[in-house]
Amino acid sequence: MNTTSCVVVVGYNGNRVHDIQKLRDLCKSLYNARLILLVEQIQPQDEQVADHVCSTSLAEKDVAASLELVVGCLNADSWKLIGVLPFSDRGVLLGAALASHFGLPGITRAEARAGLDKQIFRHLEATAATSPEDYRPVFSERVESLPQLRQRVVELGGRAFIKPACEGASRGCRVIQHPSECDEAWQALKPYREGGIVLEELIQEAREYSWDCVAGSTWVTEKTTTEGAYRAEIQQVVPAPLPADVHTRLMAAGRHMAGLVSENNGAWHNEVFHRADQLTSAVETNMRPGGMHIWDLAKRAFVDFNPWERWVRWAVEGQIEHHEPVARGYCGIRLLRAPAGGILRSTPDIEAVANALHIDLVEATFAKRVGDSVSALVKDNFSFIGHIVLFNEHYGQLSNDLLRLAEAIESRVGITSLAPSARAVG
Repeated sequence: MNTTSCVVVVGYNGNRVHDIQKLRDLCKSLYNARLILLVEQIQPQDEQVADHVCSTSLAEKDVAASLELVVGCLNADSWKLIGVLPFSDRGVLLGAALASHFGLPGITRAEARAGLDKQIFRHLEATAATSPEDYRPVFSERVESLPQLRQRVVELGGRAFIKPACEGASRGCRVIQHPSECDEAWQALKPYREGGIVLEELIQEAREYSWDCVAGSTWVTEKTTTEGAYRAEIQQVVPAPLPADVHTRLMAAGRHMAGLVSENNGAWHNEVFHRADQLTSAVETNMRPGGMHIWDLAKRAFVDFNPWERWVRWAVEGQIEHHEPVARGYCGIRLLRAPAGGILRSTPDIEAVANALHIDLVEATFAKRVGDSVSALVKDNFSFIGHIVLFNEHYGQLSNDLLRLAEAIESRVGITSLAPSARAVG
């Protein structure tokens, strides 16, 4: 019986469906292989971007059953699996199990757990025999109850950062500025409690970056997050504009974080603080490509560099090449916020707005459609209404243009406010 080569992509986060299409094209052109997508719930667009879609649980407790299901499906249809690409946080565990089962490049299940569960990572960090000279571990503790949360926040000086142990995309992350906010924070985290809740010291006066890696190629991305109770990423620039000493410190921190978990992983998106005292600290590891189009920014910012192709080659051939790509300029993405809460009534022509401001647009899109409900309060990465991408040889000009264009677009977005509920008269 004839067999057909295939690469399995395990899960994808949020709105990354278009990246599946890129991976499918690469699998075809590089290896004449089909792309099989594993997801928990099949969405209509999945069938359009993958050659085949298979639905299975990605939960940790179901890994053995899901592995058996996928192996059975591959055998039944005479597929020859040649590579595994874990593309979502939840997909890392099943991806590791598949790679191990078929003897393909990848990581062990134990390594996958350590990269996914922030608590296991913090334990590895705290017990590491060595670490970079400028690197400081962050105080971190699992929280099981509201009284424990209150007590720890008081012990940390009344301020802290709380987040789910096993989530991504800024889901559930929030700042506690005063012990009186504990009740509300604990209630808001109810959907995530089963997977564990982690409380950490609040790092203040620090810039956040990510150490991004694909098959040994590494760079640092500049990250900007929103202010307020919730922290969501609103802007990324590749590469981060850094003095040599800061770049060296961040590179060392990112490598150290990866080394604590696995030497064999093909993609990393490790988030790092650079503190006011010139020390670095880990935010968290992610064993998958960075979100917010970071790899697309890198492809445009660096000379002759395609992260997607390197990742596919790693998955099939185990190819790792340690190097830092050469920048030809800076590429940045900024997410767009709704100017008010309500129903999206109208959106401007972004290209026309950019032209009027004499800004060259690389890419722009609205994620929300007219008629959708929108909120001015950004709680996570899914609260934004769209994004813009720009390129410039000069960082200062890029930074300025991203802000100018975003503000011009947001001010032209039409929102129909929802009528306030009737108030009691008295």
